[in-house]
Amino acid sequence: MDYKSRIVNILKLGIEYQIIIVTGLIFLLIFFLGMGIGLLISQPESNPIIIDKNVKVGLPAQTGLPLTSDKIIQQTYFAGSNFVASINGKAYYPKGCKAANVIKEENRIWFESAKEAEEEGYARAKNCP
Repeated sequence: MDYKSRIVNILKLGIEYQIIIVTGLIFLLIFFLGMGIGLLISQPESNPIIIDKNVKVGLPAQTGLPLTSDKIIQQTYFAGSNFVASINGKAYYPKGCKAANVIKEENRIWFESAKEAEEEGYARAKNCP
């Protein structure tokens, strides 16, 4: 059997089963349209992602407190902390270092000792003694 006769046989079968093929294609089209409409109608509500920066050092979450109370809590909690780092950086600074003042208050992370900061993956800043 050569290729021409095979193609002719396939076309003959296609003509014989034309109604079945078209009906099947219509069912598939209806199925996929229904799936698409179903996905559009029942989109789940997206929940906002909440990032608690205090999780890194195990501090309690600061939610629902006014800004002034928040600052007072931070000042009293971090009174014994001697080192500060940025949650976005890789270096830690001694408490009195001028370079540490550049870190925004909301990005600061505090450590009681240099060892604790190094255990969290921070390295001592070279521009502070």
